[in-house]
Amino acid sequence: MSHSYILGSFNLRDFNYANTSTDGENEHLNRDFDRIAKIILDEKFDVIALQEINAESALRYLTGRLNLAKNPMRAYAYAFGADIPHTPGRKNTEYYGFIWNTQRLALVQHGENPGYYRGWAAKNLIRPPYFARFTARGRLGGANFELRIVNTHLLYGDNSTANLANRVAEFDTLVKDVLPFICDLQALPDDGAHMPAYTFLMGDYNLELQRPEAMVNCVQRETTTATCKRDTRTYLTVQTEKTSLRRAGDQQTLADCYASNYDHFTYEDTLGRKLTMTPQRVEALTAYYPECAAPADKLARYRAGISDHVPIKLTVTFCAPREVNHV
Repeated sequence: MSHSYILGSFNLRDFNYANTSTDGENEHLNRDFDRIAKIILDEKFDVIALQEINAESALRYLTGRLNLAKNPMRAYAYAFGADIPHTPGRKNTEYYGFIWNTQRLALVQHGENPGYYRGWAAKNLIRPPYFARFTARGRLGGANFELRIVNTHLLYGDNSTANLANRVAEFDTLVKDVLPFICDLQALPDDGAHMPAYTFLMGDYNLELQRPEAMVNCVQRETTTATCKRDTRTYLTVQTEKTSLRRAGDQQTLADCYASNYDHFTYEDTLGRKLTMTPQRVEALTAYYPECAAPADKLARYRAGISDHVPIKLTVTFCAPREVNHV
């Protein structure tokens, strides 16, 4: 028997109650909480990692909208990463969050969970990642495993050579130092249960996934790194569709609305021996604004009500032995 879970990542851009963006663009906003909730519900996310959460009250309100349906198979909880470690000399006012379906996943009971990565490599990141440990153990139809979700938002700025190099350096720190540390955590749950753990990095990388026409400084599909516990390990970065959005103008096609391929998932290639992973972009402009005919109108409504990114999803299937696939 196979068990599938849908993991998501969504940069909600300056998420709060303000009517004007505070990210320097001074763009008019009219936050559509109900439409954001509809996206999360319709896409059936079991857990979604959120970036740019600037007000816990807004995250709490969104979770309340999700729970209005009173579906016995869905009951949502949230976590807000308020206590973000600050790197000396770097100002940060953007935070992380998680929303998850408690009927499908529960937090592993152990210490600070979710919590920020506070290891030595945090000093090399403008926003150290916020990670959570989930399990389906004890849930209806759930299996004995642990999902470790690492929520990240890399440095943003102009596309100068120096700035792009800094983004690549942050990604290298995440993959070569932070991910191995979280993958190798041996902290058992409070009840002492032993569970296999599967770790996924996800978020807004502010870097393109490498392809022939892409810029030089970008994310490689495969990143191999030496570790102190094993000779080498290889991480795969996936999700090739563009996810950030242009400002609304005279866009004639939906393709014109998209700017960059910035949102990704990263995981160790050996997970392909036990799981299948299927990444995709959520077609939010198409599916959630049917009342708007013109692409530019869909884009304007979406940016004002939701974000300047569309969400991404990763369907993870725990395969029976005869169904094992290799990525």
